[in-house]
Amino acid sequence: MIINSRVSSLEGSSTLKITALAKKLKKEGKDVVNLAAGEPDFDTPQFVKEEAKKAIDEGFTKYTPSSGMLELREAIAKKLREENGIPCNATQIIVTTGAKYALFASIFTLIDTTDEVILPSPFWVSYPEMVKLVGGTIKYLPTQKKNNFKINPKDLERAITKKTKMLILNYPANPTGVTYTETELWEIYEVVKEKNIVVLSDEIYEKLLYDGKTHTSFARFPGADKFTVTVNGFSKSFSMTGWRIGYLAASDEIIAQVSKVIDHTTSCVSSITQRGALAALKHSSWQKEMCKDFAKKRDLLWEGLRSCRPIEALRSEGAFYMFCNIAKTGLTSQEFAGRLLEEHQVCVIPADSFGAKGFVRLSFATSVEEIEKGVKRIRKFLATL
Repeated sequence: MIINSRVSSLEGSSTLKITALAKKLKKEGKDVVNLAAGEPDFDTPQFVKEEAKKAIDEGFTKYTPSSGMLELREAIAKKLREENGIPCNATQIIVTTGAKYALFASIFTLIDTTDEVILPSPFWVSYPEMVKLVGGTIKYLPTQKKNNFKINPKDLERAITKKTKMLILNYPANPTGVTYTETELWEIYEVVKEKNIVVLSDEIYEKLLYDGKTHTSFARFPGADKFTVTVNGFSKSFSMTGWRIGYLAASDEIIAQVSKVIDHTTSCVSSITQRGALAALKHSSWQKEMCKDFAKKRDLLWEGLRSCRPIEALRSEGAFYMFCNIAKTGLTSQEFAGRLLEEHQVCVIPADSFGAKGFVRLSFATSVEEIEKGVKRIRKFLATL
């Protein structure tokens, strides 16, 4: 076999596959309700587009430094200091081709074949595949529904071994929609601070929080910036998914090494995209309006699913996902999602690939009309079981 065994062992992204299928069916004229989307249903803000157009007109179309244009890195560092309480400067920021690549570059830089990575489950589908790709070992840390799928610090402490190199945190979380309070994060910090492990903190959904909840960055705790890689981006908070721009913040030591990976793989993010991102950071109030809209849609989907017995939905605290237990239907996650799409044209994500059998993930990043239609079809589907 000529294919690298690490690549051939990877699973394709179930979220991308089913979303692509839903789009294909729509193109074929099928009235598909897509509750699988992993991106905001808003257009990119006009102020971002205008700055990108201006960059093109000005001929700002050449390479930037591979870590990103200095003005953008300075703006990101300022944002992290003032909004997140993370002590950093522009030299500790790398702008990447999407937050996903920031995650991969960090894992590739830090994880060797003898290292273990602790991954709480349920988890976003790409985390384990990234670890596999670099040859690391994944140690799954199951979380419980009774704890809102959050890490139990005692379980975490028991999971750490001499081989443990990294803990992956993601909050607000995909797929569960839950987040951590400052107190809960402090308890995790107390466990890991003396363990000489890196915390990879994926905070891409930080701006999408509901019911008055606030976001606490892990790297703001005393000394945590030295062993935390904070990953964020513009895809979710400014509806810039197709622009492919994210970033990471870390210690000087880690940045120096990740920079080498960037230099020899992607080089810089599109200069035009970077100009758009810089404009985005100057208009952060836009995010509040988007969040208000998502909160209304969250409530609409939540109320609708409450009447869809025997489904049990977890009320989202953040992101734009509703995590649903469908075990009482007697169907597997794959069967449930497959039949729902085939028989009633509603697309949801089976959670097997998230490490959670008996669950599906629904997205409320769509219109009110689509949510209402989707709930009616789900109710009709359940009546046939």
